[in-house]
Amino acid sequence: MQRFFPLFILVMLVVSCSGKKKETENVLNVYSREVVSTLDPMLVTDTYSVTVVRQVYEGLYEYHYLKLPYEMTPVLADGMPVVSDNGLTYIIKMKKGVRFIDDACFKSTGGKGREVTAHDFIYTVKRYISSPYAETFTFVKLMTDIIVGLDDYKKKLKTRGVSAFSENIEGIQATDDYTLLFKLKKTSIYFPSILARPWSFIVPREAVEYYGSDFVFHPVGTGPFRLVEWDRGTKLVLEKNKSYRHFNYPSSGNPEYVKKGYLNDAGRELPFLDKVVIHILVEEQPRWLNFVRGTIDIVVPDKDNYYDAFPVGTDLSAELVKKGVKLINELKLEYRYYAFNMSDPVLGKNKYLRQAISLAYDSEKHNALFFNDNAVVANWIIPPGISFGYDPDFTNKYGKYDAEAARQLLVKAGFPDGNGLPVFTLVILDSIAARQVGEFFVKSMAAIGIKIRLESRNFGELLKQINEGRDFQIFTLAWRADFPFAEDFLRQLYGKAFSPGPNHSLFSNAEYNRLYEKALGMEESPKKLAVLNRMRDIAVEECVIIPVLYPRAVILTQPYVENYIPHMLMGDMYKFVRLDFDKKREMRKIFSDGRL
Repeated sequence: MQRFFPLFILVMLVVSCSGKKKETENVLNVYSREVVSTLDPMLVTDTYSVTVVRQVYEGLYEYHYLKLPYEMTPVLADGMPVVSDNGLTYIIKMKKGVRFIDDACFKSTGGKGREVTAHDFIYTVKRYISSPYAETFTFVKLMTDIIVGLDDYKKKLKTRGVSAFSENIEGIQATDDYTLLFKLKKTSIYFPSILARPWSFIVPREAVEYYGSDFVFHPVGTGPFRLVEWDRGTKLVLEKNKSYRHFNYPSSGNPEYVKKGYLNDAGRELPFLDKVVIHILVEEQPRWLNFVRGTIDIVVPDKDNYYDAFPVGTDLSAELVKKGVKLINELKLEYRYYAFNMSDPVLGKNKYLRQAISLAYDSEKHNALFFNDNAVVANWIIPPGISFGYDPDFTNKYGKYDAEAARQLLVKAGFPDGNGLPVFTLVILDSIAARQVGEFFVKSMAAIGIKIRLESRNFGELLKQINEGRDFQIFTLAWRADFPFAEDFLRQLYGKAFSPGPNHSLFSNAEYNRLYEKALGMEESPKKLAVLNRMRDIAVEECVIIPVLYPRAVILTQPYVENYIPHMLMGDMYKFVRLDFDKKREMRKIFSDGRL
C-alpha cells in the first residue's frame, strides 16, 4: 500500500464528493478516461465527448433503453415517421412546446430558451454538412448517398459558404414549423436510424453565432441536463434541466429487464438526478480507489484491478458482494481486430501471406492475456447482438490458431520460413496496454519467421495515418456499431467506403461491392441472409481482416445506483439513472464507521 500513498492523496484532491456531503445528495459521480475535447455535436468523434454531448443535446430519435433487438423511439419527434408505399418519402412530426435551455444567446427573449422547430433541424443538417471536416465524416457520405439534393447543396456550399444556408435542400424540407419531409434517392437500411446519431442533435443558430469559436464550450440544447461547470482536465458538472418535460422513463422493456427491476420507475418524469459530476481520471488506480472509497459510483475494472474485483473466475469478490456492489457483464456491440493495408505491394497482393499471418495469431491466448478470458473469441466481423446476420455456428477456417498450417501457407505464398519478406510495420495506439498487445503480435509472427516493427501513435495521429494508407502494413483497432445492422460492419470492406470512410484496409472486390449494395435495399429474409453469407465467404477467403475478440462490458456500480445500463449504441444515458437514498445512507454510514 505504501507505494500508492501519494497517488491516493492525489485521488482525494481530484474527486470532491466525500462523506462530508449530505447523505441524500442527489448527485451521480462518474469519470471519463480522457479529457473531453468538445461539446459541439458537429465535431464530436471520441466516445468520451459523445457521452457528455448525449446528456445535453437531443435529436429526433434515440434507441429504446430497455429493448432488444434495438428499436428506435421518438425524442423530439412526435411519433415514428409516416413512410410512403415506395419507401422513398418520410414525414416526421416534431413535438410542440419543447424549448432550448435558457441562455444569453437568446437576446430577443431576454435569455429565455425559445421553442424548437423543424427549421432548427434543417439548420443543424446544413451546419454539419458545411463543416470543414465534413469530407472526413462517414455520416455525410451516408446522407449524400441516401438523401435527394445533398450533392447539389454541397456544391453550393463550396462556392458560396454559409450564405448557402438560405438555399433549400430538396430532400430535407420543413413544410411547417413542426413537420419535416425527407425524400430519398433509394431505400436504405440506414434511414431513419441515421437520425439517432449525434450529428443530428439539434442546435440553435443563435448559440452558434453568439459564442462563435467558443460554442464548443457552451452547449445549448434540449437535453435532460445542462452544463454548469467545466474545469478542463479535472471535471465537468451537469445540472438537471428543470424544464425537461418531453421524455419519460420507459413503460416497456425486455422480460429480463423487468425481472431485474428496471421498469420500477415506468412512466416517471426524467431526469431523476439533480447533478452528474464527470471526473477526468486518466489513470487506472485512481478510478478503482475512488470506487472502493464510494466517491465514484460506476467503474470499469481495468487490467491491473481486475483480480481485486474477480479473484477467481468471473465471480465478484466476497468483499464486494458483501458491500452490495452490482455487476454488469454484457457483450458489447463491437469487435477487436487486426487489418491489412491492401495498398501494400507485398501484403496487399498475396492472400496466402495474409492467411498465414491470421493462422499464426492465437486469439484464445489473446483473450487470456489481455481480457482475463472474459471476452468471446470472434469468428467474423459481425458480433453477437446483431439480430440478423450473426451466426454463432460459423467456423472461420483462418481464425483458429495453427502454426503449422501457417508455415505451409508461407511456402505457398513464396516466402518459406519468412525468407524474402521485408519487416512489416504494425501501427498501434500509444499506451501501455496497446504496446503489450503489439508485442504479443510481434512474438506470434516471429514464431513463423515474419518480422514486425511496432510504431505507436496517439489516437488522432493513428487515424490520420490509417486514413492516408501510408507507411504501415498492419493496424489494430476496435469497431463499435453506429447502427444495429450487419451492414454497419460489412461496410468496413465496401470498396466505395475507402478512408476517411470505414474501409481503412482499402479493400475492393467487385462481387462484394455489388452484394453490399444489393443488401442495403433488401428486407430481412433467407435471401438476404444468403447475400450476407456470400459476402462473408469472399472476405474470409481474402483474409483482409483478422477478427480477434468480441469484448464484454464488465462494469461495477455502487448498491444505490438504480436503472444503469451501458447501452451498446447510445453509451451512458444518465437521465434514466436513479439513486436509492436508503442504500446510499447505509453506504455513508459504513464509510464513516471505517468499515470500507
